[in-house]
Amino acid sequence: MEISTIMKKSAYWENFVKENKDSWHFDPGKNTQDYTYVGRLKTDFRPLLDLMKDDKNFKEYIIAAKNDEFPDDSIVNKKAQAFRDWGFNEHNTSSLQITDDEFPEIFEPYKKFTGFGECTAVALKQYPGQFLPWHQDTYVGFRKKFNVPDDVEVTRYSLMLEDWHWGHYFLAGNSVSHQWKQGDFLQMPLKMHHTTCNGGIVPKLTMTITGTVTDEFLEKKKNGKFEY
Repeated sequence: MEISTIMKKSAYWENFVKENKDSWHFDPGKNTQDYTYVGRLKTDFRPLLDLMKDDKNFKEYIIAAKNDEFPDDSIVNKKAQAFRDWGFNEHNTSSLQITDDEFPEIFEPYKKFTGFGECTAVALKQYPGQFLPWHQDTYVGFRKKFNVPDDVEVTRYSLMLEDWHWGHYFLAGNSVSHQWKQGDFLQMPLKMHHTTCNGGIVPKLTMTITGTVTDEFLEKKKNGKFEY
């Protein structure tokens, strides 16, 4: 069955495929590597993990919910509508998030390590049964927050905060990542759709670090080995 048949209730995916058909193959049968393993950070994660033990330190974020900060026809709300059309709801797309705005001293070492210019970091906790549905990162909120022009390159790292556990899942394009180790950095090309979920038995803990690309940013010193 074709993906377009499964997602026929929403024009979001059909339009995206038409607009980007020359940049990716859109063939679920192809064996392609669609994310980059950047390297592994070796540091003391305990202050952050201790913070993440208490759910009171988090705010709930529901990706399938309408975002009133953006117009109905924005890419943010078009994605959220697509999620609802595909059957997702406020119960299975909830995650808990802590941002660097709330605990800057905890997040600053991770942000500094990336070498980004303007930068923000979010720690995420997904309980079993929670999904981040098939989507692309647009960085609309990041550009708005820091007033970053469209011609300035922005990218995002995913940082694994604990070793992989059964049922924890990350898919970018046609590439599945599992059995990761604490401190592993992953990165995806712009517009690469991806999804994460927790179908396991313990919470899934990760961090996203988003920023403007500089000459010092982590990808330029990528060699699979670094310590901090």
